[in-house]
Amino acid sequence: MLAHAIKDTHEVTLVERGSAGSHDLYPVVDRARPAGMWPHVGAGPGGSTQLWHNGLIEIEASVFERGWPFPKSELDAFYASAFQLLSGLEIGLVRAAIEDLAKRYRALGLPADGLPGLFYPQTPMNVWQALGLANSVKLVQADVVGVELREGESVRALQLRTPGQTQRLEGDVFVFAAGGLGTPVLLQTLAAAGSSLPALQHAGLHYEDHPMGFVGEVEVTVPLYRLWNFRVPGTDGNLRLPFVVRRPGIDISFQLRPAATYYRDTRRQRVGTVLNELRRAPWNLWNYFKLFAHWDDVLDILSFKFGVHWPTRHYTLLMMAEMPPQLELAIVAAEGKDANVRHRERRWVLTSAYRQELSAAIDELLEQLQPVVRRANLFPNWWEELRTGAHHSGTARMSVDAARGVCDADCRVHGVGNLYVCDGAVIPASGVANTGLTIAALALRLAAHLQARR
Repeated sequence: MLAHAIKDTHEVTLVERGSAGSHDLYPVVDRARPAGMWPHVGAGPGGSTQLWHNGLIEIEASVFERGWPFPKSELDAFYASAFQLLSGLEIGLVRAAIEDLAKRYRALGLPADGLPGLFYPQTPMNVWQALGLANSVKLVQADVVGVELREGESVRALQLRTPGQTQRLEGDVFVFAAGGLGTPVLLQTLAAAGSSLPALQHAGLHYEDHPMGFVGEVEVTVPLYRLWNFRVPGTDGNLRLPFVVRRPGIDISFQLRPAATYYRDTRRQRVGTVLNELRRAPWNLWNYFKLFAHWDDVLDILSFKFGVHWPTRHYTLLMMAEMPPQLELAIVAAEGKDANVRHRERRWVLTSAYRQELSAAIDELLEQLQPVVRRANLFPNWWEELRTGAHHSGTARMSVDAARGVCDADCRVHGVGNLYVCDGAVIPASGVANTGLTIAALALRLAAHLQARR
């Protein structure tokens, strides 16, 4: 997105490790809680947009107020532009649909005040391909293994490694965009090059992800299934309104996903999804056979692709939660036995106090839904089954000064005149939002900043 926005005013070179969606030479090794999702990173031109559906949602203004160095209003225009590029639609059309869907929730007796809208275009988009960047951006397939500094704390060049050789890449401006798991490792490389900047001490700290998983199921008395994957008028995209419970300092979202059946002893082992596997490998016939054990996925496909809403009173409760910034160092580089394999280690820690907050949020949601819920069942091992939402953020977060984060409000590394970060790592708080749209909006905002500096 950034390359697209500045290609007419800057000579852009993109350094990319490889063309595949994931790469065996650059694994992420979980040293604490496992990701539970493979892969939870993305590589190749287009990044993670090669692998996941583009769920588009804005971070709420209240989250900006408690965690960002600027208000949401400063990003609104860039949100609108990014939404247009990623979906082909005006954001106002979807915002109007959010209000319409909230009214329908209220008509069913459901809580609907301030619900965020999650919009899914019908077709996933690889941004690199969709924006036609191959003809306007120079692509270098290599691994960044070092950073050369000038006196006065600015970057002179990057040291790149390709099979069989090492080369230098000089430039005027450098932008790290390796994701919440990759960028902090690059910043740690900068510290290893001799920089003693206080901001670099935060690289890999303040990690946030979105723990997510199915936590239970409910039987309701209203036809909520009609509103699942709600088709936005005039588009081929679908809209969902997650319920949100607000706890001190964190938000927790819940989606009621139509289910084929209600609780039975063996059902917990069958609640899950193979949709991500289908999206990633649609040619793998085995994934289609797996659907016979995941009838909830079949209902999801019928509503998402064909607008068919199968009547049901049964719903699984899918939770996706904001987590407090992790105090421990979470992302570091690690050397393996093979010098060509560049490990990154992730230490994802969810505390017992956090578990109590999530339990309280589940109880609060069920209390809010009590007028329309006939019965509810919580899965006894929901905590153990939580997995990554792959929304890795905070590891090079924006802050008002170098004592609290890596980057300033312009995404520039504190104390380095020509080095910026443009990925999920800079996001200091995400609420319950998928981070893709916000990363795109930040890229367009950074583009405007770089163009103003010329």
